[in-house]
Amino acid sequence: MIDPYRMVYINILSIFIVGILIFGYRYVYPKKKLNLFVCLLLILIPPIINLFRPGSFESGDFNIHVTRIMTFYDTLSEGNLMPSWAGELNATYGNPLFIFNYPLPYYIVSFFHFLGFGFIASMKIFLGMTLYLSGIFMYLAVNKLLKNEIAAFSAAIFYVFNPYHLIDVHFRATAGESTLFMIAPLMIYFVTSFLREKQLKHLIAISLTTILLSLSHPMVSLTIHGVIIIFAITLRGIKNKKRLIVYLFLALIFGFISSLYVWLPFLIFKDILYPDTLKTIPFLPFHLLFYSPYRYGFLFQGNYGELPPVIGYSQLFLVILGFFLYFKTDFFRKIRFQYLMWFAILFVLIYFMHPSSEIIWRHFKILWMLGDRLPLAMSLCTTMISAYIAYFFSKKKSYQKFIFIFIVLTILSTILNWGHRRVIPEIGDKQLKAGVWQSTAAFGHVWFLRTKWEEYELINELPKKHLEIIKGKGDSEEIYRDTTKHIYVLSAETPVTIKENTLWFPGWSLKSNYKDVEITPGKRGIINAKLSSGLQYIEFNYSDIALLRYLKLFALSSFVILLFLYVVFSFKYTNKVVK
Repeated sequence: MIDPYRMVYINILSIFIVGILIFGYRYVYPKKKLNLFVCLLLILIPPIINLFRPGSFESGDFNIHVTRIMTFYDTLSEGNLMPSWAGELNATYGNPLFIFNYPLPYYIVSFFHFLGFGFIASMKIFLGMTLYLSGIFMYLAVNKLLKNEIAAFSAAIFYVFNPYHLIDVHFRATAGESTLFMIAPLMIYFVTSFLREKQLKHLIAISLTTILLSLSHPMVSLTIHGVIIIFAITLRGIKNKKRLIVYLFLALIFGFISSLYVWLPFLIFKDILYPDTLKTIPFLPFHLLFYSPYRYGFLFQGNYGELPPVIGYSQLFLVILGFFLYFKTDFFRKIRFQYLMWFAILFVLIYFMHPSSEIIWRHFKILWMLGDRLPLAMSLCTTMISAYIAYFFSKKKSYQKFIFIFIVLTILSTILNWGHRRVIPEIGDKQLKAGVWQSTAAFGHVWFLRTKWEEYELINELPKKHLEIIKGKGDSEEIYRDTTKHIYVLSAETPVTIKENTLWFPGWSLKSNYKDVEITPGKRGIINAKLSSGLQYIEFNYSDIALLRYLKLFALSSFVILLFLYVVFSFKYTNKVVK
């Protein structure tokens, strides 16, 4: 195993080199204006360098996602462009993972693998890309909103070096939330652009971005959409605002409807899913929002994988400072609604992470997984507050140095968190691929990937045969098997009851000699069927139920049409919705 703290030396060296380049340029060309966007591109490199150490990460969800993506890629390769069934998982009994799991990160990682990178390398490229682009997109969003490079630069830094952001990318390796971090600033950018420029292409982009957010993590994206709606309503200085807000809502609703195929399965299949055993909402100790107990507060992961959802010391300081400045200066009162809005949302989110809010959570138990993921939306709030404060300080030259000193301190205070603490070079794609079938039991199996007929203990043994005769006499031979099609030849001396070692789920069907045969969930929810005697050609097929199939078709059609329209209207000089 790699020395867990060797990465710290690499981090120090890399940020030192970046500092030399920036301050060296400033020293050689003192009269030239420093390009803050270029500086940002350089500063965003050190926090992703350690992602590319050889081997797999020891902690977090990294290996979980890699093994799932291996299965996702295999079913894509078989021609299933919008996969539903994960046939290699659950000890090859399969499960409906891709019906319920967010697909966008898996498509992106699969694309990198298609280009020739290994699965582990592709996952690392993806995580690095989300961190890097999130900073760039936040810069563009704030620059569009405030038209101030210093504010945009500051916001990008505070966003990327937010503790929860670093936790998501480096320690948890959460593909869905990392993607949300990348896309959320784009929504701010397009909403701001539409409200100010009133162009149809930005309205189309809002629908597209809504789809992407939903495909990144449908449940957690709810908080992002909520924040964006409040942001749009409180944005001032917009002519014909009421009419524009109506158009904005229609764009959001269309994007939401277009992504229903990732939302509705939880309701469509709720009657056959394993009962949710959650009795109470899990709350982390509230003080972990404000202080990490590891390495004097500068490490955001414990020795046993504990991950405190720290808001951030710099971020907390700026929130307090920003609140104080509001009452001490007249500057913020000109934009008081949009400024105070970020404070209000932040305080509400903090409350919902306190145990006293359980009385409210109890009535919305389906949203329980949001409980420890609210810091993502909180990071948006603290970032935007920092942007307004930097905007205020940028107007006074004597205060500008304070901004940059504070940025440097913010970056350096997170240096222990720019990479996993340990990697295992001995584990590569080959080792993870060999263990794909065990990964479900090894990493845990959430309730919505199981059916109500399953037992509490997870399946952790490979079946001896894919097709078994559990009653009657006969013999079978497998002649073809992929993710969604299993073909056998059965010779039955007597009427037989067979067990096809695949988890029963709506969408699976059986034909014997091209005639439909009823299948039922047997012991542990495995497919059972009764067949007559004789020589039979047996074919099991999985196809999405009609409603899910239509939702997928609508989603794909909507996305393609929206993308086409966005390209078309991008080349038109004027395409204003409201003049």
